Amino acid sequence: MEMYEERPPEIFTGGYFDQANIVNQTEGLQDFRRRQEGHLIIADDRPLLVMSFGLKYQGPNPSKYKIEGKYDIPVGFKVIIKWEEDEIVFMTRQGTFGPEFQIVYLPQSPTPEDFTVFEWNANIAEIWDQFLTVIEGKEDRDMRLFNQGPWRTFGVTRDEVQMALKQGTDQKTIVDGILYCADGIEPDLQEHMRYLGVDPATDENILWIFTAFKEEPLPPNFSQYVKDGMVYWVDERTSEATWKHPHYDKFRKMLQVARNQKPVPHWKSIMEFRIEFLLSNIFTWEAEASGDFPLVETVDNVIEMARIFGVDIKNEPYLVHVLKRALRHYGNCVKEKRKVKDVEDFRNLMHRYRDLVSQYEQAMSIEEKRVEKLKICVQCDERDAVLFCDQCKDFFCQGCFDRLHSRGRRQNHRRTWVEMGMCAECVESIALFHCVQCADLYCRDCYQEWHVRGGRRNHIPIILRSFNSQTHQLPEATPAMGTGAAQILAKAVAQ
Repeated sequence: MEMYEERPPEIFTGGYFDQANIVNQTEGLQDFRRRQEGHLIIADDRPLLVMSFGLKYQGPNPSKYKIEGKYDIPVGFKVIIKWEEDEIVFMTRQGTFGPEFQIVYLPQSPTPEDFTVFEWNANIAEIWDQFLTVIEGKEDRDMRLFNQGPWRTFGVTRDEVQMALKQGTDQKTIVDGILYCADGIEPDLQEHMRYLGVDPATDENILWIFTAFKEEPLPPNFSQYVKDGMVYWVDERTSEATWKHPHYDKFRKMLQVARNQKPVPHWKSIMEFRIEFLLSNIFTWEAEASGDFPLVETVDNVIEMARIFGVDIKNEPYLVHVLKRALRHYGNCVKEKRKVKDVEDFRNLMHRYRDLVSQYEQAMSIEEKRVEKLKICVQCDERDAVLFCDQCKDFFCQGCFDRLHSRGRRQNHRRTWVEMGMCAECVESIALFHCVQCADLYCRDCYQEWHVRGGRRNHIPIILRSFNSQTHQLPEATPAMGTGAAQILAKAVAQ
């Protein structure tokens, strides 16, 4: 294998820097903060982030995996370096006839076309020259970093890397600030816990924070992507990519507060803690000092309160006013420095609302079945009913009514033509009235609701069917929940 001739570095300090300074030097990589956890190396006053040390080659022709006869070329090595604000990734792998190399150049740009991926190449000199050709056009940049050649530029010959190979280290760097994804599709709970900074010794009773962090939906304008086992997010409004989870700061702060307050791992204590945490970030000491308290009943706060109480706003919109009431109540508690409690009362109130809605939906389901039954002729069960027999108290299609009432005493039965249309408003009940002015069909409830005030009070309804004149009852069609049908019919007839 053709080896690239290394030149001694022009600048090399070999000094050690404070860990916080190291962290600061790694900021700006795609708007992402990376922090050292064992494999952040300072070389030539710049950071090297070793994502994987790889393994020492074990096989035939080991000389192909040597640099200058003494340095090992690792298999599966991956490192990220910074060139001012840009990223450069260098990787190695075992090829058919020797090691192969790849370089990925990631300038700080939201445009994908600016990224350059050099294909895997067994010739290090060739791929290095390709890389230099691309970056040489940037005349305003300091190129001295690359005078060292690829091996020293990417830290392959550094003692830390060579020692890791001799010790058999084959672990990927776990960098605080990167959410890893082993399966390349969706990071699991353990990966979220590691990313947020779990401490097994102290966080046993607050593991629910990590679960909530994993399950909380992303903001509407963010999308999640996985590349090379690492997760990043893109703000669709600005097309900016970031390695920082949109909810990282929120749950990191929640984790720190929970470690101090130590809430009991019970649903009531957890809900009280989350409510107080939410409102404490609204009613801050700055707001208290100025006396200008922000509005608490915002959309975001209602959505967060819905998560705390386990409310699905999309399917349970009738609970929004309860959530707002809870925000007002607990907002006053936090503002007045009182303890957040009584969450069980609001929880039970929501359960009662759910029970009422469930009963109503069951009643409507029964009514729908009755309506469907009434629309069909009781004799043939095939054709739509168009006639109602006052004596038989049944609905018939034209053919069945004529056949059954053609002889005997049934010839004298009174018939009523019925229009089995559906109410134009609720689209659930059979229409009983036709409003001449509105030119629409209405069931009893909807007609009364829409004609109770204004000019519609003088509208004239036409009764689409008149049933037993003595009882004014609708057999088999009376809704499961009483609606005062007789009174509405009486009003219509009086008009």
